[in-house]
Amino acid sequence: MSDTTRTIFIALGIALLVVVLLPFLFMGGMMGSMMGGMMDGPGGMIPWLAIGLVLLVVVAGVVFLVVGLQRR
Repeated sequence: MSDTTRTIFIALGIALLVVVLLPFLFMGGMMGSMMGGMMDGPGGMIPWLAIGLVLLVVVAGVVFLVVGLQRR
């Protein structure tokens, strides 16, 4: 794998973890505290969807970092 490809994978991993995940968690926490649990939605699925999205972003970011940091 070339250095450019490794750099791109590392940058994508960091971007997913920092630029996408942190604001999502911050805004989700603020909205949750302001609404006081009013955003339950159909069957309370909205919190589970948000948790699933956060986990998906974390896993994708970690995968990109691992692929970029591997020594081959």
